[in-house]
Amino acid sequence: MAKGTGFLMNYGYKFAIKKGTQAEMKIGAGVTGVDPDNNEETEDTYYYDGAGSATTDVTGFKMSYAFEGHRKYGDAAQDYIMGLANKTGPDRKVDDFIVTEPNGDKWNGPATISDIKLPGGDANSKGEIEWTISYDGAPTFTAAV
Repeated sequence: MAKGTGFLMNYGYKFAIKKGTQAEMKIGAGVTGVDPDNNEETEDTYYYDGAGSATTDVTGFKMSYAFEGHRKYGDAAQDYIMGLANKTGPDRKVDDFIVTEPNGDKWNGPATISDIKLPGGDANSKGEIEWTISYDGAPTFTAAV
């Protein structure tokens, strides 16, 4: 939270990826926005004792984060991610995607990088980029100490 406001400031979130023996690559330089999504699958069931109303069960989810921003050459994470644009399969996998919330809680686990949009935009603007990182299965949650 920003000091004294009581409201969460999104820049307090920290993101990083790790692949093999490479050092952890922090995601943040050039990033202007992040859109988390649980991509939940649900099933509505109508039972006789519900008087015609449904109950909803969450039957699955895919936790993902869509990033957008400006291309910054020389940034390890951006250089790595943009270098995957013409790759498929295992090349798009990372061993660990780490999301640290402002209070210190952490989510981490194997993930896949997709929806890579290479730099583009108006001639007089910074190169706009996008990508999504989705956990492969349920990530591990570790509460802040």
